[in-house]
Amino acid sequence: MKMPPFVPRVLIGTCLGVSVLACGGEKPRARSAATVSTSSEPLTSGSLSDSTLGPAARQAAQTEDWPQAEKLYREFSRRQPRSAEAKRGLGVALMRQGKNVPAVTALTESMELADDADTRLALAENYGEMDRYPSALPHVRRAVAMSQGSPLAWAQLAETLLKVEKADDAADALNNALHVCKACSQHVRWIHVRDEVAVALTARAEKQVRSGSAADARKTLTTAAALNPDLPEAHLSLGKLAKIEGDENRAATEFRKALDKLPDAKVDAGAVARLELARLLTNRGDGGEAAKLAQQVVDARGGDIASLDVLGRACEANKDVDCARNAYGRLVTLPLGEASGSPDAAGAKSDVKKVCEHARVRLKALKSDKPRRKHKAKQS
Repeated sequence: MKMPPFVPRVLIGTCLGVSVLACGGEKPRARSAATVSTSSEPLTSGSLSDSTLGPAARQAAQTEDWPQAEKLYREFSRRQPRSAEAKRGLGVALMRQGKNVPAVTALTESMELADDADTRLALAENYGEMDRYPSALPHVRRAVAMSQGSPLAWAQLAETLLKVEKADDAADALNNALHVCKACSQHVRWIHVRDEVAVALTARAEKQVRSGSAADARKTLTTAAALNPDLPEAHLSLGKLAKIEGDENRAATEFRKALDKLPDAKVDAGAVARLELARLLTNRGDGGEAAKLAQQVVDARGGDIASLDVLGRACEANKDVDCARNAYGRLVTLPLGEASGSPDAAGAKSDVKKVCEHARVRLKALKSDKPRRKHKAKQS
């Protein structure tokens, strides 16, 4: 009997699922592991042959069906206890489900059967999820030694070193990677970790600047800038350092470099860069640009003690009395605790009382100045 020109997909699927006596034609071919894993029928590890169990487990891992991957790799490991792949797959499936302790056992057993970089990295990652980075470190070091051309291995090494507070060693590892790993400089994960290390170094330099260790800060910032010359946080810290050293021209240049990379005034670093440059410009008498920069921060963040103080001083330098009066007026109504929300709170807290007192004095002076100006105008 001829098949009609249109046959519903449901009917065809039904025919494929029953015997040839019901539908006619040739006997259906045996389904592959891939076909089995995508079938609507429930898949059990015991129903698969030795040849299809491994592919089915790999596919479950590829689709991130970790409970199914665990079942399949566990059965795979039971049938082939000398298979390093089965142990590693089981360990990864357990780790992805947060079962970190049994994952250590499975991955260690895999490594004992066949030591390779992937297993070492998986074991190191698992230790990291357990917040046991010192335990992870020797494994990731060994993985790098076994696979020096792997960006992921180098990135994980630098990240682990950063977690154990060895930022300098992390920077050395990233620099060493460039000599042996051609793909590293273009790899997304490696670049991300490089920037994390550079930011961590910059944060340390900030502390060194505040503690008066200018020489140590410059050394730290040099290392950070070598990792990423375009890092805005590094330019911001270099500007602060130059300001402390009395080189205002270099400080302004560094602050502007930071601003070029920090267009958003809502971000802490973007706000601090604007306020630092505004302070510098105000001291130079350039209140116009300074007021614009400070106003950007106030508009973006709602105004806090630091930004309103900078805005008030900049407006006065620009001889904009109404702007200054408004900024100081808002400042004196803020509770002292508002300093904690300032983008440069670390510097503001120690001087917050002085800042508030300055605002009150200037506000009083600006208010009393207004009637005198009107009086002089009448006399004329």
